[in-house]
Amino acid sequence: MDALVIHGDGSESEILKDAGIEKADAVLILTRDDNTNLTICQIVKKFSVKRIAARVNDPSKQDLFIGLEITAAISPISAVASYFKNAITQGSGKSIVSIARGKAEVLEINASNERLYGKKIKDLGLPAGATVSMVLRDSDVIARPDEEILRKNDILTVIVKAGVSKEVFSILRG
Repeated sequence: MDALVIHGDGSESEILKDAGIEKADAVLILTRDDNTNLTICQIVKKFSVKRIAARVNDPSKQDLFIGLEITAAISPISAVASYFKNAITQGSGKSIVSIARGKAEVLEINASNERLYGKKIKDLGLPAGATVSMVLRDSDVIARPDEEILRKNDILTVIVKAGVSKEVFSILRG
């Protein structure tokens, strides 16, 4: 990545201007203090930067950042928890990302339930709150796959509401 890294007080407009904030395509705000990051986000937004991503150390404060309509509010704690969750379920599926303020997530699952092979994606019997958005088949990505027939080795990208992922894994893995 071609990036200019500035180590300084990002809450000072003069430092931001010296760094070329008016020409910046994106800004990452990565201090260890959420209040500082929140303040810098508000300042950076005044310079009309298109993409702003901030570190959120306390996941309960993520809504504050999202309320600012920044590009991304990333919690290292949540990311690490996701890595551990994936380590436990690796091989058959994994949670890619939490979305909708933690009320949903994106799953990637290798559909290994042989009883489902030959069925249309829309007929797999997934619970309400689960939608298959893509299928990776060999090297092809199939979007809107409702009418596609499930085959061995298909990897499904599924968007699920919180609390539904366990049932989805159970159905698709058998």
